[in-house]
Amino acid sequence: MRRLAPTQGLTLFFLLGLICLTLVFRDRIPLWRSLLLNYAMLLGLLFVLMLSSNRKGVRKTITFIQHFSPILFVVFVYESLGNLIQYLQPDIDHALMKIDFLIFGVHPTLWMQQWIVPWFTDIMSLAYLSYYFIPVVFIAVLYLKNRGMEFDQSIFILTFGYYISFIGYILFPAIGPRYAMDHLYSIPLEGSFITDFVRDTLNALEHNKRDCMPSGHTQMVLIVLFLAYRYEKVLFYILLPIVCGLILSTVYLRYHYVIDLMAGGALAIGCVIFGTLLHQWWSPISPQS
Repeated sequence: MRRLAPTQGLTLFFLLGLICLTLVFRDRIPLWRSLLLNYAMLLGLLFVLMLSSNRKGVRKTITFIQHFSPILFVVFVYESLGNLIQYLQPDIDHALMKIDFLIFGVHPTLWMQQWIVPWFTDIMSLAYLSYYFIPVVFIAVLYLKNRGMEFDQSIFILTFGYYISFIGYILFPAIGPRYAMDHLYSIPLEGSFITDFVRDTLNALEHNKRDCMPSGHTQMVLIVLFLAYRYEKVLFYILLPIVCGLILSTVYLRYHYVIDLMAGGALAIGCVIFGTLLHQWWSPISPQS
């Protein structure tokens, strides 16, 4: 196992796990054959990248693709979960709602209705959208600065974090308060064309709707903050207010329960600690990822 490049190895074992899960529960999954074909194609692409990494004289373009390929795999794996998670077990939104109420004495997304104004909804929508750029910006900065060791470790920890969050989605499927509590809201989340664009675009692109527990948005941006504080202090201070707004937006826009954020924060700490240790164990004799 340690002969594999660390990040490629993570993807390999996660794909194998999804294949096993699909086969075990194939009687419940209508599109299980399509899922297996999807995962087989991703495995094929992964092996091509693994083989090309061992060849001398690889062109710079191929090297660039190898470095940033984890982003591609994370996106495709995430999208595939939309054809898997909903058939494995019932949603647990009711339990998450009860936990939030026990902690706060109110439902946080309902309580936040008093603060809804169109201009702030637009700001929160943009903050929420920043999630899709923050990790890429961070690793791009490391790459452009030619900080190879920091880049390799960071992209490994981020990939590790994404896959851990995906396991959470599988174990604790939930559609979130925007759907589960829709009948309770008395004030709509209205904004300008900005809010409409963000909402409609994400609804169209995100095939997996059961991605609430844990809050991947909270988990991944906190991981980026930890790594930025470790390697890029200036970027850390730039990202800090954006991340704070993003985390607030997950509840304001009714995408998450607060318990999702707590779980995401705890996982972020765990992923940074254990991801760093795992990378240190895996990388000394592995080929350069």
